[in-house]
Amino acid sequence: MRRDGRPARDEDGSSLAELMMTMMLMSVVMVMFTTAIVHVYRSIQTTESLTDAQSKVAIAFQRFDRQLRYASWISDPVEENDIWYVTFAGLEGEKCRQLQLDLQPPGAVATDYRGELRFLEWEPGSPPAPGALGNTIASDIYTAEIQNNTKKPFEKTKVDSTPYPSASAGSDFRPDFQRLRINLDTKVGDSTAGIDVTYTAVNSADTKDDDDHECKEGQPT
Repeated sequence: MRRDGRPARDEDGSSLAELMMTMMLMSVVMVMFTTAIVHVYRSIQTTESLTDAQSKVAIAFQRFDRQLRYASWISDPVEENDIWYVTFAGLEGEKCRQLQLDLQPPGAVATDYRGELRFLEWEPGSPPAPGALGNTIASDIYTAEIQNNTKKPFEKTKVDSTPYPSASAGSDFRPDFQRLRINLDTKVGDSTAGIDVTYTAVNSADTKDDDDHECKEGQPT
């Protein structure tokens, strides 16, 4: 019996419990909603970062695309002191050019597998000093497979060589030009994307695959 003389109702005193339960449910919903928003935001951020990294590599490729496609000679790629080298030459009178993939750039943590792609050029007959590094044109190169020897960043195909590294070309196919395959990965967060391009050096048909080219002076042996 209530003090005012009215009989007590069954629902009296339950409003606080209901309010607490409602608040708890709302808290759970808000946590789930916030978690979903954060997950979406991080996914978008990672995608944008990965796209940006790929874009930088693509832009870097544009810097040497024309020179490599019109090259008259491509060296055999080599690796020395955690740096991959491949050198190529244009027509007579043009500069020697070199791509370098540094697997352990300054300040890098070995377990991060973060490499840098560099570009170096010089006048024929005036090679750079041994160990000279080119200008960085792309970073965030993921090098785990390269360091584990399961993939090569640079692969050269010689004139009239066989077998050709593409099954679709047929077992009897022999290329008339030197070719260079560049196979690199970029990684941001847990997302990885690859760039795999093969360049045909259209002025290399009559080139001999020897080590006497003057541009070879700027590459480790």
